[in-house]
Amino acid sequence: MAVALEPQAQASPRPEPEELLIVKREGDSWRSESKLREEDHHPVPGPEASRQRFRQFQYRDAAGPHEAFSQLWALCCHWLRPEIRLKEQILELLVLEQFLTILPREIQAWVQARHPESGEEAVALVEDWHREVRAAGQRVRQTICSPRSRSDKVVGL
Repeated sequence: MAVALEPQAQASPRPEPEELLIVKREGDSWRSESKLREEDHHPVPGPEASRQRFRQFQYRDAAGPHEAFSQLWALCCHWLRPEIRLKEQILELLVLEQFLTILPREIQAWVQARHPESGEEAVALVEDWHREVRAAGQRVRQTICSPRSRSDKVVGL
């Protein structure tokens, strides 16, 4: 059996690919329209900026619980990029963040200033920090214990 199409349906041209709009993507169910519009005006920030936005978001910044959850969801997706990253890559980012968090403050600041992008890189930086501290300690001991510094002190008396 043939089904007759209405004249309007037959007459409407098919949209060109660049005219297609994505109405809803999978995973967008918690995103608000205002957040989507806001994202259209701001390019996706770097991973560290995205992580900070996610971690610093406050409940009071939202109109209510649904909006707060929606914004957290969007911020998390911007940071972890689940549409392009593998599960292992996402876990790497989470463990890297926690590793940096548990470091003593002095080491943490030194390592974070070098912007490690992987756990392996962060571990290597911590090891570098320890080597530098040991080397600096040896230089200080050598300066204090060197014969020249002792003679300078004796002459100065």
